[in-house]
Amino acid sequence: MRPDLESTPKLGFGCMRLPLLDPADQQSIDLAQLEQMVDAFLEGGGTYFDTAFVYHEGASEKALGQALVARHPRESFTIATKCLAWAIGSAEEAKSNLGTSLERLGTDYIDFYLLHNVGGPRTAKFDEYGMWDFVREQKAAGRIRNWGFSMHDGPRRSTRCSRRTPTPTSCSCR
Repeated sequence: MRPDLESTPKLGFGCMRLPLLDPADQQSIDLAQLEQMVDAFLEGGGTYFDTAFVYHEGASEKALGQALVARHPRESFTIATKCLAWAIGSAEEAKSNLGTSLERLGTDYIDFYLLHNVGGPRTAKFDEYGMWDFVREQKAAGRIRNWGFSMHDGPRRSTRCSRRTPTPTSCSCR
């Protein structure tokens, strides 16, 4: 499966709020229940899974790697994950998120890598850390198939943001 915007389903499996064994512990993901949910989603024709570096304090990517990547053919689904450079203290740390995400997920490439929650003053960190060039370099290296940004603003701001960035292949507005 070579993902692109035209072939990406309209419905995805979000991994921001996964079932927990202990509601007080965001990392205590119920892997058995997640496996059942992933299997049901795939059996129903779903293929797009969305997570992020910070979801469940980092445990979301690892659990998705165990419930999905380790159990199903890699070409049968797509994964989107996200980097929050604006919440990180250095360019090196922001850029190392990709390698950590790949390791947690147990894959050698990400189908959709999004610079997360851009807009307003938050975008300045992506600029400062050189993240726009970084994602293009990683796409050329094959570690990212598609890249883009996500935001919690309306279409007007997404248009302004996409004009100032180097050719993203996706944009997610929430």
